[in-house]
Amino acid sequence: MSYYPSELVSLFFCPVCSPPAFLVAPTTLRCGHTVCSTHTSSSVCPVPTCSTTQRQGFTPSIPPSSRIEFFAAPHSSEDVSAASHSQPRLDVRINNIMQLFRPTHLGERDTSSYSDDESDRDDSGTRSQTLTPRGQPRQSAQATTPLDSSRPINSAAEFDKALTAELTCEICLMLLYQPVTTPCQHTFCSKCLQKSLDHSMLCPLCRQDLPGFAYFQEHSHNKVLLSLLLKAYANDYASRGEAIENAERHARLDTPIFVCQLSFPGMPTLLHFFEPRYRLMLRRCLESPSPTFGMIMPPRAAPLLGHGATAGTEFGTMHEIRSVQMLADGRSMVQTWGIHRFRILERDSLDGYMIGRVERIDDYDDDLGEWAAEEVRTLIPSSSVVPLSVSRPPPPTVLTLTMPARSPQNVTRWSIFSPLDSSQQSQSTEALMAACHLFLSQLCEGTAPWVVQRLNHTYGPQPSDDDPGAFSFWMGMVLPIDEHEKAKLLPVKSVRLRLRMVVGWIEQLNSNWWFSRGCIVI
Repeated sequence: MSYYPSELVSLFFCPVCSPPAFLVAPTTLRCGHTVCSTHTSSSVCPVPTCSTTQRQGFTPSIPPSSRIEFFAAPHSSEDVSAASHSQPRLDVRINNIMQLFRPTHLGERDTSSYSDDESDRDDSGTRSQTLTPRGQPRQSAQATTPLDSSRPINSAAEFDKALTAELTCEICLMLLYQPVTTPCQHTFCSKCLQKSLDHSMLCPLCRQDLPGFAYFQEHSHNKVLLSLLLKAYANDYASRGEAIENAERHARLDTPIFVCQLSFPGMPTLLHFFEPRYRLMLRRCLESPSPTFGMIMPPRAAPLLGHGATAGTEFGTMHEIRSVQMLADGRSMVQTWGIHRFRILERDSLDGYMIGRVERIDDYDDDLGEWAAEEVRTLIPSSSVVPLSVSRPPPPTVLTLTMPARSPQNVTRWSIFSPLDSSQQSQSTEALMAACHLFLSQLCEGTAPWVVQRLNHTYGPQPSDDDPGAFSFWMGMVLPIDEHEKAKLLPVKSVRLRLRMVVGWIEQLNSNWWFSRGCIVI
């Protein structure tokens, strides 16, 4: 550190006292200003230049180019009132640093840098009492000195060592970064405190109950400590910020993965983030240039024999964050949109949640040749599809479905033709989509209107026939079949093969007695 105490001491002058004088019993407010404790008689910051519109603290630093709609959590007036009107306490960290600047601790050096602020002041300046570390007033003009002041610091190296120790976060044990001071007057890195509050709403040091999570959304950084860090440790502070950014964004495994449920591209998904690890993941996603994350299904309760514990979880859907509604306790409701599929090539964990290296999966031209037969044999069980070729085209299959109705005449009879053509190895994409539309029309005729409404709301509106790829995913999602069965659509790169799988599932549904009698669970 190239600065001597005389060049730093002005940072610890009270901005309210007139004339400016050394802080006595410093207390840090929610706005980030540190003043003498006697100036905190009300919940309003006494600093004339204080701006109450600053949004720092726990509010994510969303890039300006982001299209995310972010809605902060509603404020709890009870938490704010309780924290604002509590008895003023001594800012432990600033008080400890101030002791390093005092003549009794600095020997004979820099005594000219101090005014007569150690003496009692009148009403225009300050008060005649200070606070102990526990927040109890006592009659003394000098703040409590928890350090051993009998041993003076006689060199810049010793001062630098002592100051560095006071600017170390007790959670990460590294240099403070974006310091935030709690109502109990303990200071931590902003991100470290966030992680701690994800697990418990108690102070990591004194275990005192802290206000709700929403209280810290606009809780500004400690201005005195931040100025000290930028002036005395500018290079170290910048390196600390770069290290945090590199650790979160520039790792080889750079894709956060949310283990939750099945999803497909082109569909909206409403998610509830409440686990501490995923709350942290969401904050990092919001602050990234690309606010996306992958989502996969949880593994089966009983893994498939010979396929390992991760069988069926190699494929997922990448989600783009559209809007975030924060809740007062730190949870959030997140609206996302599936944008494309991916395959996990390598996976690991970061702070409790999964990260991975993934490759994107896109559809290619539907040219059902030899590769199609190989893909069917590899990815699709034989029970899920109709064979690619037959020696003789079978006759059309007629399916009779009886829907619940008031009159016995309300019986719908319709046909689904086999997805095999007499002149081709497989039926055309248009014919397969027509079979799906027949199924949907039958479903709408025999189902209560609210069920259809729920389908459209949950999975989004039905895609246009001009986009058969999106239609195949939407059709697969609305079918009342097992989720792990639906997940077999994810690795298939052929739209026509996916539609053939869907039609195969439709035929299996209509062959079941519970479905043919109108018993449908949505």
